[in-house]
Amino acid sequence: MTAVGIPKLKVRVKKMQPLPACALEMSALATCWASFSTDDRRCAETAKALTACMQSARPAAAKRSSINFHLARLGRQVLGR
Repeated sequence: MTAVGIPKLKVRVKKMQPLPACALEMSALATCWASFSTDDRRCAETAKALTACMQSARPAAAKRSSINFHLARLGRQVLGR
């Protein structure tokens, strides 16, 4: 609680884990290898798809929520600090 007796407002956003880049291609290749063998030619197309995905994948930029900033700003206005 603050000195005035009003609790601080804070929001904790639940973070959902995004699906990693190329996860589907990697899963398909692992399934192919499990079904056949790692040297089987039937898995070549899947391996090429994974390679192409990995070469074109870019790291995702993290977007941060500004809700806590705005709550703090509004708190200063409401409490008169």
